[in-house]
Amino acid sequence: MITLYIRIGDWISDRDLMTMRRTLLALALIAATTPAALACTEDELQAKSIELADLVKAIVAKDPAQQPTWRAKQVDVDRLAERSTNIDEICAAYDKAIGEAKAAQ
Repeated sequence: MITLYIRIGDWISDRDLMTMRRTLLALALIAATTPAALACTEDELQAKSIELADLVKAIVAKDPAQQPTWRAKQVDVDRLAERSTNIDEICAAYDKAIGEAKAAQ
């Protein structure tokens, strides 16, 4: 057992071990906090819905020919929100639509 430690010690320096420990600690902290950080609340859903509606209004005001396309996208996301009970899925749909709308502005 001691020989194994010495041989591993020959390959890995103390600085490498510290870096590895820090990396593992950072990954553990990220893994512990990620689900709570990524969880979407009903208040956030409402805010995303309002943001999407405002973006669609701005796009349509700038170019009325875009109205059918953007209204259809907005209705698709709203229908998903009505059908689904998975809040994270609904949030992802709103985030995607918001990203597309921001890119189109």
